[in-house]
Amino acid sequence: MLVSSCLLVRLAILLSIVLVQSCEAQSWEAFQKKHIDYPQTRASNPSAYCNLMMVKRNLNPIRCKPRNTFINYDNESVLQVCGNGGTRWQGNFYDSNESFPMIDCRYTDGKPPKDCKYKGTETSKRIRVACEEKKPVHLEKLL
Repeated sequence: MLVSSCLLVRLAILLSIVLVQSCEAQSWEAFQKKHIDYPQTRASNPSAYCNLMMVKRNLNPIRCKPRNTFINYDNESVLQVCGNGGTRWQGNFYDSNESFPMIDCRYTDGKPPKDCKYKGTETSKRIRVACEEKKPVHLEKLL
């Protein structure tokens, strides 16, 4: 019985690693579409900005994405997080050395694809990204 439960635990850990890696496996182009908006698109307030950008970038085709962050800074500076603009955290994850202006969007109500509503919060924070071939491919968290 102990052997089979150990085996199940190992399988669960292996599955979670595979799932996390598949979430990270985007491209730099997909990262830009999801997370970079520079120069910043104009909107009357951060929530209106989120509602506009989530539709404009087609980020809710099937379900309302619970959260998305738009970095309002140039591509080259964000790209540098995987180089001398960042510090390796662990594995292929890097933390930015500097903060970036951004709007963090959190889902509040509505249905996809065009009626998802968001509360936007304007902030400036450091980011943690997964890097592949020295390019960000996944926004892990805000620091």
